[in-house]
Amino acid sequence: MHLAIPRPLLVSIAAMVVAPLALPGCGGGGGGDGGMMPAPIVASFSGSGTASAPDVVRLTGSPSGNTVVVRVVVGGPTTSSDLYSFAFDLVLGDASVATYVAGSAAFGTALTLSGGQTSDVEATLQGNRVVVGVTKLGGGSGNAVATEQTVVSLTFRLLKAGSTTLTIEGAPGGSPACLDSAGVAIPSIVFDAAPATLSGT
Repeated sequence: MHLAIPRPLLVSIAAMVVAPLALPGCGGGGGGDGGMMPAPIVASFSGSGTASAPDVVRLTGSPSGNTVVVRVVVGGPTTSSDLYSFAFDLVLGDASVATYVAGSAAFGTALTLSGGQTSDVEATLQGNRVVVGVTKLGGGSGNAVATEQTVVSLTFRLLKAGSTTLTIEGAPGGSPACLDSAGVAIPSIVFDAAPATLSGT
């Protein structure tokens, strides 16, 4: 004896059986990396090879994770005893590889404050250039540097694998400068023209 199962009920039972079988394949077509995140970028830094020397401004750096803290340093003992401010650009050869982290510029130890002086540091990203100004405020005199000291430190983030040069330059058409308390460029302070390198892997 056969039971007559209404057709609508047969359709419902079939759907219940087929649906679980289809579950493993739901959202199919993914394949690929299974949604895994890409490996993080690891930063490295290579200086220009210019050694520390009196009156020479150069770049040093410390990588950590995907960033590099770049320090602009001046060697001592300096010929001048009236260092008051610095003005220069840091130029990225390839701005798609690394970028300046806004707000990371920090006043260093090269300019020492006295007699009520205060400090100011400005760093603005303009295209592939970071326009930097570091100065004392409040009048008074500048100072000498006895040993290599940091003018300013700035953080750069690596955006992808690859490498880019980082060079100290002046504003377009100008030269980088260290100025005395009268706002006059100090000719004995020279800036390293050779590039450092920021890399990401």
